[in-house]
Amino acid sequence: MAKANLAENSPTPPKSSKVHHRQPSEAVNGRTPAQQAEIERIGKTDTYCPLDRDQDLFTWLNDQRDLKLCGYVVGTRGSGLLKACEFYRMAHVRRRGSLFEIPATVFYVEMLQGGKATDLYRGILGQFGHPLSNLGTLRHLRSRTWDNLQRYGVKILIIGKADYLKLEALNELMDLYDHQKISVIVTGTHYLEDILGRNHPAYVAINNSFLEWHEFPALTLKDVARVIEHWEQTFLTQKNRLNLTHYPEVVETLTEKSGGLIESLYDILRQLAMFTVDDPDFELIPSNIMAYLSHRKPPTQKIG
Repeated sequence: MAKANLAENSPTPPKSSKVHHRQPSEAVNGRTPAQQAEIERIGKTDTYCPLDRDQDLFTWLNDQRDLKLCGYVVGTRGSGLLKACEFYRMAHVRRRGSLFEIPATVFYVEMLQGGKATDLYRGILGQFGHPLSNLGTLRHLRSRTWDNLQRYGVKILIIGKADYLKLEALNELMDLYDHQKISVIVTGTHYLEDILGRNHPAYVAINNSFLEWHEFPALTLKDVARVIEHWEQTFLTQKNRLNLTHYPEVVETLTEKSGGLIESLYDILRQLAMFTVDDPDFELIPSNIMAYLSHRKPPTQKIG
């Protein structure tokens, strides 16, 4: 009895704390490691799908280059204009490591917010891989930029996200054209038209310098079907294809929900692909897809 009481009153020895190591086969957030890896892969997908509208842009750019004209291109954010410009550059210029091979007849650079003249030249020199791209005054940066454009044989300079450019930077582009005699093309959203055409004496010369223009249009129904097929063939196995183009009403819905913007369309395709990974039994029929996208509003194309 005494032994029993002693046992009852004796403190229970502490249990050794053990760290539970998750096994590779265990689910994370309801997903298996294989599902999680597939979803992360889909989330990183990025591609370029050439369309007729791209070829129209390239033909227009060729004309501006050959005739040494200045102009502007506008397209809604997410339209794919930036990728098209980059593809145009890649089709004409080769890189060796981080440097361009000579001649580099087509030069493309995207602006960052700020848009001052020094930002413009630093961006161009940075693309060239110049070791002194961030050093010196405006005069030094200008001299280096003009020298590099001439040395590389640049015939057309394309500025992406030109909406960010300040008046002084636009004036620098005018001077560059006057002295270098190369085509200068600024690209951006439709707001760029408002900037170039501002009703102010300081912008009269700017407006008269960029008279040629081209609009990068939204995707047509045919374009959307082409992009869907290209994306599925590029990133999904035959077994996991969504086969969205089998249903014309689905293509129409994706055209509406994407607003004809290719980047928005890619977002939707990634969403649908990831959803089918999470729920393999999900039926990709028009009614289910439309219900899944019912809470997504189409993007705004242009105000006014």
